[in-house]
Amino acid sequence: MAELNSRERLLRTLDGKEIDRIATFDIIHNIGLIERLTGETVTPRNAEDLFCRGIRQVLDLVRHFAVPVRTDPWTLTDENGFVYRYEWWTGHMVYRPDFPTTREVADCAERDIESIYRCIEEDRICHLARQHVMLFDEPYDSFEELKDAYRRVSEKLEGTLMLPPEDVNALAVATERFDEETWWYLYADYPEVTARYLDALTEYQLHFINRFADANLCPLAQISVATGTGTSLLYSKEIVSREVLPRERRKIERWKQHGYRVLAFLDGYKWPVIDDYLALGVDEIHPVEPYCRMDVKTLRERYPELPISQPIDCAQLLAYGTPEQVRSAVIKAIDDAGARKIIIGSTSEIHPAVKVENALAMYEAARNF
Repeated sequence: MAELNSRERLLRTLDGKEIDRIATFDIIHNIGLIERLTGETVTPRNAEDLFCRGIRQVLDLVRHFAVPVRTDPWTLTDENGFVYRYEWWTGHMVYRPDFPTTREVADCAERDIESIYRCIEEDRICHLARQHVMLFDEPYDSFEELKDAYRRVSEKLEGTLMLPPEDVNALAVATERFDEETWWYLYADYPEVTARYLDALTEYQLHFINRFADANLCPLAQISVATGTGTSLLYSKEIVSREVLPRERRKIERWKQHGYRVLAFLDGYKWPVIDDYLALGVDEIHPVEPYCRMDVKTLRERYPELPISQPIDCAQLLAYGTPEQVRSAVIKAIDDAGARKIIIGSTSEIHPAVKVENALAMYEAARNF
């Protein structure tokens, strides 16, 4: 058949239609890979251009677009004293203020709620309401700046699609903010505060979707949910049903109102909740993580019409395996999926420890299938 562009290839894959080749989807946080693809040395001045040039050679869809415009780590302290440390490709919290009592935690949560709604009212990007892991929107305070940057990068990708900044579920943001133990004490002692906190995070994300959405640039969006450890759910089905699913439904419906297909990044063990997310209307589920008791063959047997992606292990195989092992894993994943409704990529990202030869082998095997 005639060669498809990335948009056509991805949408036809989701619909189970004939395609010219297997589509690819990933995060690339590996400078060595970009330098191999472009033949140039990445510097802060050329990083965006080189990353776009490298990505469009190997991917149909990219997420977590981040580039090393600065190579030194930096920190940010927010209005309540929480400190976040960033590197060019990721970020995490390094300090939480000490709250001697749950009442003081509740007071901090109340202040966060006020700040979140104030950002909505003032139509500003709210960094309190997002995960601090370099989701693309971190450098911006206005939606106009963010959308201009997204359009600029999308144009440089020349047909490769870039997902909108990811929509992380409210409970994950809350438990990162206050840590698991503190959050669940707060949940027990001040349930009305935690409910309003999760609602505020959700309302902000709905506002974010309304202000950002442009399906003409990319018809795909992604929700991101921390679902489990390697062997079990993070939270009981009761908690998931009460606190996670209803809020995720609202965001999925909002993306769809703007003309998007919704991909679901369900991180970790996910077998018990797949049906729940399908009922919410997601169009695809990923990743297929072998270390979380999941493989392509079993997933395809249980859900014959489910589009799936990102089945190639980046924790062990891509980091420590050989190119031949990677190629074999790619072919096996495609075969196990029946060579339909599958998109190839790593189970999380091409992180700095992934061997360049292995990443190239994965994309080559998929694109030449």
